Amino acid sequence: MDKSAQISQLSLKYGFILAAVSIVVSLTLHFINPVLVYTSFAAQIGIFILFIALLVVSGINIRKEIGGYWSFGEAFKAFLIISLILAITATLYNVILMKVIDPDLPAKAAAAIEDAQRAMMAKFGLGNEEIDEALAKAGNMQEKLEPTFKNILTSFGVSIAMYGVLSLILSAILKKKQPESLSTFPKEA
Repeated sequence: MDKSAQISQLSLKYGFILAAVSIVVSLTLHFINPVLVYTSFAAQIGIFILFIALLVVSGINIRKEIGGYWSFGEAFKAFLIISLILAITATLYNVILMKVIDPDLPAKAAAAIEDAQRAMMAKFGLGNEEIDEALAKAGNMQEKLEPTFKNILTSFGVSIAMYGVLSLILSAILKKKQPESLSTFPKEA
């Protein structure tokens, strides 16, 4: 099997593994507290750090399995395949979560987000009138969370963009060029 096909195969494998981990983490957090992911900055940062670590480990494992060396382009291809799988899985999971598992989640999450925003703005010394005005400008949060075609497409696009940037960064960090050896230098005549 050539190197490119091997990278694709391994990327699919690790992409599906990370997608499964993503669903398990999300369901676990959902059953602990359905609105935790929407209201806790610490939970969001923790999940982000966990998935960066998992992506790095996956990248290192793929690089080892193909011989220990890969170019920036090969690394980017691997991370892009994994990212695409993660984005598609996350989008499908969110639709199923909000349409089948917990159809009331958009309303519950919107209320929790509004309460958290009110509390934060009150800490900054804003009055009730100013808070109401700021929340009105922000728009209806429940409409933004409902799994409509527009919201699904927007969410998928944002995911792809974020994963694309992350793929570029990780590819630049994890690329590893094979060292030159004496056998690759031209021989004297």
